[in-house]
Amino acid sequence: MAVTVDDIKLSLRIDVTEDDSMIQSYLDAAKDYVQTAVSKNEDLTVYKQYDFAVSLLTQFWYQNRVTNMKQTPYQVVSMIQQLRGKIED
Repeated sequence: MAVTVDDIKLSLRIDVTEDDSMIQSYLDAAKDYVQTAVSKNEDLTVYKQYDFAVSLLTQFWYQNRVTNMKQTPYQVVSMIQQLRGKIED
């Protein structure tokens, strides 16, 4: 299951559409961020942790309007580490 803008809006209880393009930008960046942090070549979309990490990171960036990677939430870092472990198995 791929995370969508509607999924993010549902999680954050957003009813308006004005921020849809911003959320999509954060979502695209979060997918790239998690993918690159784990593996440039491995298809991570088969792992539930990937979707969860992407969703959490997108929500965090939207809520905080932050793009400073030093402030990546612990839960996202944890999901990235779990995904790395799955690939190494």
